[in-house]
Amino acid sequence: MGKRILIVDDSKFWRLVLVDIVKEICGECEIFLASNGNEGIQMALKHRPDYVLTDYNMPDLTGLYLSVTLRELECFKNTGIAIFTASSDVVNEFWAERSGADKFISKMLEKEKMREEIKEFLSLERVTEKMETIHVSNVFQIVENRLKKEILEKEILSFLRYARDEMYVVLLLEDLFKKFAEFKGFRVLLLSPTEGRIYSLGEPVNKERLKGKLLSSLEKPTSPSSWSFQGSFLEEDRAPKDGFVHVVKESMELGCILFEEPFSEFILKSVVSIAQESLVTLFRNLNDFRDYIVASATDSLTGLYNKKAIMEILDRRLKVGENTAVAMIDIDDFKRINDTFGHTKGDVVLRNISTILKECVTNGRVGRYGGEEFMIVFENGKNVIETMDSIMEKVRGHRWEEVLGRPGARVTVSGGVAFSRKGISTIELVELADRKLYEAKKAGKDRYFVFES
Repeated sequence: MGKRILIVDDSKFWRLVLVDIVKEICGECEIFLASNGNEGIQMALKHRPDYVLTDYNMPDLTGLYLSVTLRELECFKNTGIAIFTASSDVVNEFWAERSGADKFISKMLEKEKMREEIKEFLSLERVTEKMETIHVSNVFQIVENRLKKEILEKEILSFLRYARDEMYVVLLLEDLFKKFAEFKGFRVLLLSPTEGRIYSLGEPVNKERLKGKLLSSLEKPTSPSSWSFQGSFLEEDRAPKDGFVHVVKESMELGCILFEEPFSEFILKSVVSIAQESLVTLFRNLNDFRDYIVASATDSLTGLYNKKAIMEILDRRLKVGENTAVAMIDIDDFKRINDTFGHTKGDVVLRNISTILKECVTNGRVGRYGGEEFMIVFENGKNVIETMDSIMEKVRGHRWEEVLGRPGARVTVSGGVAFSRKGISTIELVELADRKLYEAKKAGKDRYFVFES
C-alpha cells in the first residue's frame, strides 16, 4: 500500500494544487481531503493518514491547533505534519515546531521550490498507529486538558519570582490547589544535596514524624547536608493525617507534596497530574536557587553559615518582630591549639566543633562568626538553655585525644547568651551576647553566661 496523505485546506484551489504535487511525487498513494480544521481532525481519526499537509489560517481551527490536537493523541506521535501558510499569516517555524509539526512551508514559494519542500517532507519515515480507537469527543477533551495544562503552567511558573521566599511559594501553591478541592493539611518537601526543607501548613505535627512520612514516599531520596523546617510543628508525637502524596521527580526526586484529608482526592490527583511538568520546573529551580544561596552563604571550612549570612538571618527575625535568642561561642585557647598541634589540626578542631553545634542546635541556625567564634540564632526563646547545656557537655566529652593525637588533649568552649526584646537592634543583641562571652572567659572559661535583662 502507498502512502496515506491527508490534505486540509479551506481553499479548493490549494487543495487541487497540493493534490497534483503529491500525486506527481508519490504516484500510487491514498489522498484524503478536508475543507476545514474540524473536518480534518475527523478525517484523521477515521483514515489514520501517515502524513498531514494542513493550511495554517482556516476559519474554524488553525493548522497549529490541528497539529497540537493530533500530537496529543498517542497514535499520531509519529505522523508527519506540515503546515502551509501565506506570507501575510502570523506564523513561522518557531510556532510550527512548538505545535508538534515537522515542517513549515510558505505558499508564496515558486511551484518547483514548493514541490521540493513537499518531496523532502514526504521522504520522512512516518507511520500512524491504525488500531487504537478514539472518539471525537475524547479529542477535544484532550485539547481542553492541554489548555488547562498551559494555564496551570503559567500560574505555577509565575511563583518563581518569589524563589527567595520558599514559604511564600508554598502558600501560593496551597492557595492554588484549594481552588480545586479542599484539604486539611498541606505539607511540602523540597530536597537538594545542600538542604532538605520541609514546610508544614495546617494542624501542627511532629517534625520527625512528618519528615519520615514524606521521605517514605520517595524511592531514592537525596541525603542533604542539613535540614530546615518552617510552618506549624509541635514537640509532642503527633503524626500527619492520612491523604495522598504527589512525588515531584524527573531524573531524580526533587521533593513531594502531601495533601491531608482531601475533600476530593480524585480531583486533586487530576490537577497535580496536569501540573506535573510545571511542578518539576518549579521544584528544580527552587532547589537550584537554594543550592546557589547556600553556596554563597556558607563558610567553606565548616559548612556553617558565614558571618554575613548568619547576621542577615538574625536581622530578618528581628525586623519581623520574632522572639529569638543569640548565643556567641568561642573555642578556648585556640591560638595555643594552633601553636601546639599546627593549623591543620586547628582546622580539624573547628570542623569538629561545627559538627557538634549542628547536631545540638535543632531550634535555630548556626554560623561561623569569624576565626574560632560561632553564632547561634535561635528560632525562639524556648530550649535555649537546654541546647547550650548540651553543647557544653558534648564538647567536653568529645574524643579530643583521638582528634589531636595526644593523650589528655582537651578542648573547651565558652559562650554568652542574650534574649531579644522589643526594639533591640541586631548589633545591640550581638554585643550583649558577646559581653556575656567575655565574662565567661574572664571567669575561667569552659562555661557560658546568660544576659539577664
